[in-house]
Amino acid sequence: MLVKYLGIAITNIGLVFGGPIKPSKFSAARVLIQLPKGTWLESIAVRRNGDILATSLFYSSDIFTVTQPFAHPNSTADILAPVTEVNSFLGITELTEWYDEETFFFVGGNFTSLTNFTTTVGSFRAFTLTFSRGGKAHVQRVSDLAPISSFPNSVTAIPQSPGSVLIVDSFVGAIGRLDLSTGHYNPRAFAFYEMTVPKGATLPIGVSAMRMKGSYLYFGNPSTQSIYKVKVDSKGHLIQGARPSLVANISSVAPGLDDFIFDLQGNILLATNSPENAIVHVDVTTGISKRVVGGPTNPLMPDSTCLAFGRGVFDTNIFYVSTGRNISDPTTAARIIAVDASILKY
Repeated sequence: MLVKYLGIAITNIGLVFGGPIKPSKFSAARVLIQLPKGTWLESIAVRRNGDILATSLFYSSDIFTVTQPFAHPNSTADILAPVTEVNSFLGITELTEWYDEETFFFVGGNFTSLTNFTTTVGSFRAFTLTFSRGGKAHVQRVSDLAPISSFPNSVTAIPQSPGSVLIVDSFVGAIGRLDLSTGHYNPRAFAFYEMTVPKGATLPIGVSAMRMKGSYLYFGNPSTQSIYKVKVDSKGHLIQGARPSLVANISSVAPGLDDFIFDLQGNILLATNSPENAIVHVDVTTGISKRVVGGPTNPLMPDSTCLAFGRGVFDTNIFYVSTGRNISDPTTAARIIAVDASILKY
């Protein structure tokens, strides 16, 4: 296992203030944080203490943090100092049962273009972000995914298999498994036709997001605009002979599909990217989908990318949405949106 200490520090840059998380009677969503011009957020996670972490793609290799957004009338974004060996960060997930200290796993690499998703072959790495008991943050490089991985995207830890992480590769169209204790990476731990890029796809992107829930691994493919599930055991290994089954096709509701989460009822809330710029609710039993926040003519969440529910006393019904920006308009910037799920209309 390759481990390289990089070091990290927190710098308060006081980005743009947001107000208290109290949606008006007219809307369930509001802008929590507006970042500077040129920023693009890719993934979002929430710490045990309620702080938000968000990774930055292409325009800077930063991890932004928002301290207890539910507790302050005005929220600000701070920067965890960048890791200079890559220019982009992607998926992030908490390693809940492996480390004594609070630790997150994330992936990053180099992009040369975001409009057509051109990456630098051999540049992708896996990292951990650890918060000591005193609150200090440290980053370590824990694995070189190159040259095996060409576009690692979403990541998820496996709580009952400590030290094991699943990594989506959107160009390969498969899900890999990384053992952090040995550094061994199997790039095709899950490889199905439903994960691949179909012929004629506008962008060469297959499976882009995944979550584990119960006995299933759920995954989404934006090129087919579909979410599937496949049966796994408690340690996140594929059940012998299991095949993916369709959960929902959202093409009639929204033309995009990115990361997703499960709500308190066990149904799916997913980000749709541009041009839909919306959040879609998917009933996992019926497959019925409905746009519940945003939309192509709503400027609230340009290129929504990822979601995460709050973990504080006062925001368990709030989920936070990271956004990119309008690719064709460089004057736009990333945001973090707060959405009150308790008043959404499903």
